[in-house]
Amino acid sequence: MADLLLAAVVLRRPEHALAAQVLSLALAGSVRVETAEPGPALVLLDTPLGSEREQGSVEALFGADAAPGARVVLDPADDALRARLRAGARRVLQGARRDGYLEPGRAHRLTEKGEALRAELVALEDAVEREVADARAHDHVREHVSPGALPWAVLFGHEPGWVPVDRRAVRFDVAAVRAAADALA
Repeated sequence: MADLLLAAVVLRRPEHALAAQVLSLALAGSVRVETAEPGPALVLLDTPLGSEREQGSVEALFGADAAPGARVVLDPADDALRARLRAGARRVLQGARRDGYLEPGRAHRLTEKGEALRAELVALEDAVEREVADARAHDHVREHVSPGALPWAVLFGHEPGWVPVDRRAVRFDVAAVRAAADALA
């Protein structure tokens, strides 16, 4: 299955890609989210990263030479952070083209491989939609969208304010993270 950033390229939905990726890194234990001003802060933890795109996300957020303990505030006024994020987004797009999901020289035109991935992502979106609807219908008994589905729900445009992230002692304001990340995108 595709990762969040590749999914955003294939689905042409970059609006919430950064927010979804930040949530994914936080839920995986790669970053810790702290309350800060003017927006949430991320602290890089000493954990191995999964995909090449996750490593690129961390580099875009914290800089190329970031070490465990590095801290960045998701501040829309931070021009250096915004520039790193734009460069990271260009690398994801170039990687999607290099890996055969997008046609060379054609802006956002999917290849056959890209179309196949898009079909898988649409099926995933349907499954996430069902989980979100079920969670909302049963919220009174504290049944919530799973931590694995949360980043995908954000990528697909769901408002996360009602979703407490309370498993594995991960607690932070999901809506604040999404708002700050979306403002940077």
